[in-house]
Amino acid sequence: MFLELASLVKCILYTWNRFLLTPAVGCVLLLLWRIWRFTVLPVLRPNEPKELPYWIPVFGHTIAFFGNSDKLLERGLNYTGRTHEVFAIQVFRKKLYIITNPSDVSNAFRDNEALHFDGHLNELLCNWGFEGEALRLAWHVPQPGEWCYLPGNPLNPNHLSLNRFTEEVYREQLLPGPKMDAMYNAFATALFATLEWSNLDFCTVGVRGKSRLLSLSMLCRHTMVDATTRSMFGSHLHRINPTVVENMMNFNDHAWMVFFRYPEIFGSPVTEPRRQLMDTLKTFINLPAHARTEQAWSIDTILKWQEIMGVDLHSRASIILMIYWAANSNEYNISFWVLAHLLHSPDLFRTVYEETEAAWPHGKLDIKWLCTNAPNLDAIFSEALRLNGGAMVSRVVRSPITLGGKVLQPGHSALIPARQLHMNEKVWGDNVAEFDATRFKNKKSLTRHSSYRPFGGGVTYCPGRVLAKEEVFSFLAILFHRFDIKLAVVGAEKQKFPKLDDSTPALGITGPVRSMDVIIETTLKNKFY
Repeated sequence: MFLELASLVKCILYTWNRFLLTPAVGCVLLLLWRIWRFTVLPVLRPNEPKELPYWIPVFGHTIAFFGNSDKLLERGLNYTGRTHEVFAIQVFRKKLYIITNPSDVSNAFRDNEALHFDGHLNELLCNWGFEGEALRLAWHVPQPGEWCYLPGNPLNPNHLSLNRFTEEVYREQLLPGPKMDAMYNAFATALFATLEWSNLDFCTVGVRGKSRLLSLSMLCRHTMVDATTRSMFGSHLHRINPTVVENMMNFNDHAWMVFFRYPEIFGSPVTEPRRQLMDTLKTFINLPAHARTEQAWSIDTILKWQEIMGVDLHSRASIILMIYWAANSNEYNISFWVLAHLLHSPDLFRTVYEETEAAWPHGKLDIKWLCTNAPNLDAIFSEALRLNGGAMVSRVVRSPITLGGKVLQPGHSALIPARQLHMNEKVWGDNVAEFDATRFKNKKSLTRHSSYRPFGGGVTYCPGRVLAKEEVFSFLAILFHRFDIKLAVVGAEKQKFPKLDDSTPALGITGPVRSMDVIIETTLKNKFY
């Protein structure tokens, strides 16, 4: 997505070496450049978004963006007087237009011609390792007479390009229906197996009598990633690589580096887990069809069309890894935050516990009933999404578009950050930064507000939102049904509520600061002994 950092550093060092030869001239030129760029140009171009000032040409806000993108965007809002007008930042050689006004966001999602997703998708595919001939094949539309045009094709009857075909298959798998239910059933089966008293060693940090002390972070992370992996690939990946769950957790912690093509010259912690996952997926893809019978319909279907198109193995594995990562990027963090709030509020916990217990008629979990008959849990889930959703929706500006009186120019990118939408005090009120368990219960229309975008919008509106809710609610229901859990007493004081980790660019639901885990005391209920 961005110019390699090495060439930028070389350019900057060369420039400063020239300045050092004549420091006075260099300082004057830099000052004149800054005055021209951020004082004179805005006057000459009043209809273009204001650009947040910076001192290093080309490099711009790169360090600030990768260091703490949330604080950088808040600086931009303050620079524009928190009017929520469109403003711009510079990351490497890319100008990013930041859109945070609810009406501007709605208009941006509606205009798929001026703000096009395909340009961003192209960059994203390259960042994930899908380049060269594979990238050309991914956009190729099968034509009559070609190797990939199959008359009466039952697999791809509309003769879509590989990219469009993948999108359609993904939607069909995740939107409500038999295929989504099949994936949920595989997920729930894995949950029931993992959440057995004898299987909790992976998150146990201590023992007190008949109780276990569990790390809430590890409980959520391992359980949800394991279940998602099995819902997509059955037991195949576990057999190929017994550490695949740990690999995905480590990869997910640093996936933003892949997403933004973070240069590896500093040494990237995402490199090794990415390599292990790619090797695992390549081995999986190379298995004969009869040895991959547990895989989800979508994985099987996408792999078949990739093979027909002639995509190389590395590129095939790259796309499957991107799909695999997307399925794991949110559920465990939102589960953590919902549970953290419930454990820190015993009254709220009891209310939600009663709702989840009502979903067990005859000892069997009815997830459809729970997802439509738990108003308190539903409101808490929505509020946790609002407070911790940090996804950034990206589009490439293909033609001039006016948003809020500001003209966005082609050749640049537009970024819609969920956190700035969700923390808009003009929409959410003075308690915008506080957790309010009744906010969405008292005003159900807020889930449809244009300033509430936990699942994105437009052509990229997340098709897995219903499945994600069922997965999270199932995790909570099984946990509450089998165990008595409470906030553990650790030391002399009550555990502090964990803080959001906003130190790196967010791609979905943001997790807690690593040093602020929640320790829970867990006891198996008598009926399960």
